[in-house]
Amino acid sequence: MQIDISAKARVYLARKAKFFLAKKRVPRIVVAERSCRGALFRIFFEPAQKDDLAVDFGEFKLYAASDMIAEFGGFNLELEQFFFNKRLRIEPLKQSYACNCSIKCGHNGLNQNKAEV
Repeated sequence: MQIDISAKARVYLARKAKFFLAKKRVPRIVVAERSCRGALFRIFFEPAQKDDLAVDFGEFKLYAASDMIAEFGGFNLELEQFFFNKRLRIEPLKQSYACNCSIKCGHNGLNQNKAEV
């Protein structure tokens, strides 16, 4: 599994992982949303699942479901400033656009151009 993580993101995750380790929760990459723009990801601190793959970064291990790794090929993690807070930006190595776009993107006839009258 390929996960590239910036130095700032590594320090950020190590600090959070240390806090949650006492509660037996580990950092896991999860799919938060699938849309026509692609999948969005988050880090949840929860118990590891039996099919998870782990990458050891020394201070912590980062987990992800094996089927998710197969679909997206791996991830790049970067820490970014979002207004007054820091957050992780998680980008897949290859994006997947698997969603029900016929409902979301106007292909069901509800959002047709009204200028055709």
